[in-house]
Amino acid sequence: MEDKPLQSFLALKDSSKRSINSDWKIELPGDFELAGTTVRYVRRGLWEKISAKGPTKSPLHLMVLLFHDQSYGIHYEYTIPLNTSQDRISEKQREPEYLYIWAHSSWQNCTVQCGGGERSTVVSCMRIINNSMEVVSDNYCHSETRPQAKVQRCNTLPCQYRWVTGEWGPCSASCGKGLQQREVSCVYPSVNGSLRHTKDLYCHGGKPAVQQGCEDDACLTTWEASVWSECSSDCSQGVRRRTVLCKNPDGGCDPFSKPSQEEPCEDDSKCYEWKFGDWSKCSSTCGKGLQSRVVQCMHKDTGRHGDNCPLMLRPPIYRSCYRQSCFVKVHIPEEILTHEVAP
Repeated sequence: MEDKPLQSFLALKDSSKRSINSDWKIELPGDFELAGTTVRYVRRGLWEKISAKGPTKSPLHLMVLLFHDQSYGIHYEYTIPLNTSQDRISEKQREPEYLYIWAHSSWQNCTVQCGGGERSTVVSCMRIINNSMEVVSDNYCHSETRPQAKVQRCNTLPCQYRWVTGEWGPCSASCGKGLQQREVSCVYPSVNGSLRHTKDLYCHGGKPAVQQGCEDDACLTTWEASVWSECSSDCSQGVRRRTVLCKNPDGGCDPFSKPSQEEPCEDDSKCYEWKFGDWSKCSSTCGKGLQSRVVQCMHKDTGRHGDNCPLMLRPPIYRSCYRQSCFVKVHIPEEILTHEVAP
């Protein structure tokens, strides 16, 4: 096989003049009968290899056709039997004979996406069986004959990948030394112009720092105030208070910036109450009727009308009343009932 892809072609000929790529004729890849065995010719792009399970019955001549390249390398291997008595063993009893060779099976991915990187071939141990090749464990091939991986430049176009940094976040300490962080991403422009995130290894120049030290210099003004208390008076002027503490671990808060702990307030939630007048006369002179009265929400000191009185405590405006029965018994003297009227 060729050590690397080249413009030249491998050629093979046996003593009976059967050949591959001979007489200036380039064959298509396939199987050919040479030297009493089947020879498999493989060409992938510019890379070629020739293999045969054997055994060969006549000498084989390996040549290079159209030798245009400055340097040319060919790796070849062959096997010979050590015990000729084994030839007498029947095919049913004979264990399969395989040919194991090192081959550059594929190319690895480029180390970078742009700006010039390198990629190398994957060197694998290949087993030749039934005119085909398959990858097997490296233990089947001799480690001392393993070729070096081929290396070539790749992705040489200039890079459009770049680092994008976000704003620094808040300091982790409200007083003294702490840390702050930011987002750093490797991006590249897409077809529509927007930036797309990708792996950090594609950006050059080293990744910018994602965190840094910080120190809050507001320690001298770190006061913490509690919630205001309720007003001391629930009607008219009063005072409300709160607790103010220095949160500096060293206790060095600036006294001139200390928030107030007390301030005036006014609460009129209990100033209003229900006021009501006397009941009116019954609406009926006899039987059932209604009485009414005036009920108003008024400030208990100023008499000002308002709407801060609780509705659940509102006194009734109407009530029922009852006068004597509308049906009155009339007493008629007995002499009137017995008096006869003359005809």
